[in-house]
Amino acid sequence: MTVLEHEPVEVLALADLREGVSATVDFTVTPEQMRAFAELSGDFNPLHVDDTFARGKKFDGAVVYGALLVAKVSRLIGMRLPGRDSVWASIAMDFKKPLYVNQPAEVEGTVAEVSESTGLVVLRLAVRAGGKVLAKGRAEVLLVG
Repeated sequence: MTVLEHEPVEVLALADLREGVSATVDFTVTPEQMRAFAELSGDFNPLHVDDTFARGKKFDGAVVYGALLVAKVSRLIGMRLPGRDSVWASIAMDFKKPLYVNQPAEVEGTVAEVSESTGLVVLRLAVRAGGKVLAKGRAEVLLVG
């Protein structure tokens, strides 16, 4: 697949970014994505791949991988905020509640700081589903070029 087959890539310059600018990406993790991630990562923990097992552990079903949620943050940063000319410097995420397969969710990034001298942008991150915050975090992103 090419970039043209996906959502458009934002190209934001440092001058476009200021405290409070935000972007959101809606997503739903499918069973197919979970299988692909299990294959890619080698993590076949039954909490993630077996609904019955997960329910036996008091979850509502198979729990979406935390790293798969971080991959959705990657989509936000690389495609929307700041977009094409950015690369991560660091990320930290705190997971509060689980996301389940086929549960609609969103990841939001909000600019918290911008350094014109270094090109560093700090984003506050939140993953939400059903009106609840599932994860919060922070990413440092460098604008390049």
